[in-house]
Amino acid sequence: MTVPVTLSMQLSLLGRILLAGFLGALLGYERQSRRKIAGIRTHVIISVTAALMIVLSKYGFSDVLSEYVRVDPSRVAASIVAAIGFIGSGVIHFKNDRVSGLTTSAGIWAAVGIGMCIGAGMYLLGIACTIIILLVELFLGRKGILAENNSGERRLQIEYVDSEQENDILRYITKCLQDNKCDICNISVKTRSDGVVHFSAMVSFPLGMDMSEILRPISGMPGIKKITF
Repeated sequence: MTVPVTLSMQLSLLGRILLAGFLGALLGYERQSRRKIAGIRTHVIISVTAALMIVLSKYGFSDVLSEYVRVDPSRVAASIVAAIGFIGSGVIHFKNDRVSGLTTSAGIWAAVGIGMCIGAGMYLLGIACTIIILLVELFLGRKGILAENNSGERRLQIEYVDSEQENDILRYITKCLQDNKCDICNISVKTRSDGVVHFSAMVSFPLGMDMSEILRPISGMPGIKKITF
């Protein structure tokens, strides 16, 4: 027996898709506020599309169902989970001995799951998961209330122009870090053929201290070209 998808039913399903987009926007706003690659737009598109795919899987073929025609709605859900891996892996990158983008990638995966929940009509689960993820980021994120990952070793690299004051710049860099109770090890200083000096070191920053604030006086020095950490 076929069940046509009426206009009123489509409007009801559109409400699910809009709710999925709103929940995805909440996740995207949190990521965008932290200047991550995938922000509101990406998360909204992913959540809306995931909800659309589930709605299509559940109701899109209802007009062709019969005693001899059967469909498996779970096949679309499985395909969504597999396909999102390409987008999630695209935001993960390795730079300066650090892996970045893991949380954003997990957030994209979560946006898919939330969109699928809302598309399937599981509103409570979708909303609850959104709240849980936001709370985790609020309290345990990199700058969260309970975060501890502001401490630990980071690879600090500074490039500055070689001049008669090279030693003065090097001394200022090390003094600035030490004055802020930063431990420095594995220091390497190399001068390139273009006269630019490359300073590299493993630096342990104190718990709760903003590295950008520590490095701000250094970045304002004459001759400093680039700072990465």
